[in-house]
Amino acid sequence: MRPARALAVAALAVAILPGLVRADDPGAVDALNAPSKVVQDKSKSWKGLFDAYVAMTAPPQKVGADFNVLSVWPGMKGWAEVSAWAAANPGMGAALLEAQGKVTFALPYGRSNVPPGYVEKGVYLSIGDGLSVHKAEAGYLKALATIDAWVAAEMYRLGEEKKFDEAFSLGVAALRVLRQVADQHLLEEKAFAMQAMCDVASLQRDVLQTFLDQVPAAVARKYALTGYSQIRGSDGERLRRLEMPEGDRVLAEALIAQLFDAQGQADAAKFVPTLSELQASREPLSRFGAARRWAEIAEVHGSLDATRIRLTSIYDDWWRRWRARYYDTILDNPTVISRTNKMRYAMVLAMGGDLERLFALRQRLNAELNGTVLAFGVAAYYRDSGEWPGGVDRTYGVSTPKRFDADPWDPQFGRWQYEKLSAPKGVDTESGRVEVPGCIIYARGVDKQDGGASKVTGDGLTGDFVAWPSLRVLARGGK
Repeated sequence: MRPARALAVAALAVAILPGLVRADDPGAVDALNAPSKVVQDKSKSWKGLFDAYVAMTAPPQKVGADFNVLSVWPGMKGWAEVSAWAAANPGMGAALLEAQGKVTFALPYGRSNVPPGYVEKGVYLSIGDGLSVHKAEAGYLKALATIDAWVAAEMYRLGEEKKFDEAFSLGVAALRVLRQVADQHLLEEKAFAMQAMCDVASLQRDVLQTFLDQVPAAVARKYALTGYSQIRGSDGERLRRLEMPEGDRVLAEALIAQLFDAQGQADAAKFVPTLSELQASREPLSRFGAARRWAEIAEVHGSLDATRIRLTSIYDDWWRRWRARYYDTILDNPTVISRTNKMRYAMVLAMGGDLERLFALRQRLNAELNGTVLAFGVAAYYRDSGEWPGGVDRTYGVSTPKRFDADPWDPQFGRWQYEKLSAPKGVDTESGRVEVPGCIIYARGVDKQDGGASKVTGDGLTGDFVAWPSLRVLARGGK
């Protein structure tokens, strides 16, 4: 496995089983931890960050669908308690500011590789053992979700105190730490980190919108030029260094080694119950009949060597696609996985993660980050002059790095769409219709069509994607 590829992430194929106490497969743990062993501990961010998390007071509400990084804001029910919680935990802010400058996150795999106090708080990353090696439990992601909710509360609290430089400095730090998490090895980790980066980038624009008439132009300009445009300098404007996940491949290889007999053929006694359980864990309604299906497959499944070769071919194909530009013609070719025999290599297909969805998530993250840079750039212009620019190009070099004005959903990678509005523009959103004043910056969305921002969604899956102004704030009744 290439070193760069070993540093990648993955884990949709990994079943997360909360509360399950088990040993970790030593071979898989060693393989997953190998890349980080060459990095000195002082250059890793996980320890300082989670030391601060373990010391935090409990949030006033349970983090989940109703209390999270995007639902926290000063007008929410219980804001006084949420604000007090943010103020009571300055150690988390200090930890994030310190962690952002580290080389890597590098939380080790295996419960025994983190302090017992971490495990008690759910901060661990366990791997299954034996025939359960394909099951991983990334418990620490819940801790990160709590930290992100705290970041939202603290940014708004600082905004209310007009400490805007401190607020946006914290926001940048949170994004940089999540970018480090995106270099963990399991797909579950990478998908979480990328989604969380999307949400935290969106939060930055929410906070800017909420306090727009108070944020100094110099602060908005600073974070457009040297903050959000430099989450990870080597990524640039197209996330060039964001690696494809391959951690699940390590787990798949570990399981494959156990499911074949000495002659290299599927061992039905292990093959059938293990893969039946795997299928049922993801498709509960398929539990009945799963054993019979896998017993039939065991009779015709490819050999051990053929299975390993197919697994390698699938990941090599994903790797080539991941390195290509968004609209490279290679992406139009059928994938190796789509051309894989569903009986002969059923095991490989069952264990493979949904890597394809990361391609779409990466484009959205690209839009979120680029859109945040543009939003802060035009806001700086507005705060300087008292009016919105005639075009984003008016801010190039002054408050916006030109290279970030690129729509990732445009096959030609053209500019974002911008309108200076003479009257409020009606936009249909997931929260209902809102009236957009001043100006609007939007990208095409997944359909690659310019819909004039008449209909938008937060992820760009339906209609266009608006980066500015914050539609969430407008829907809440903000300016």
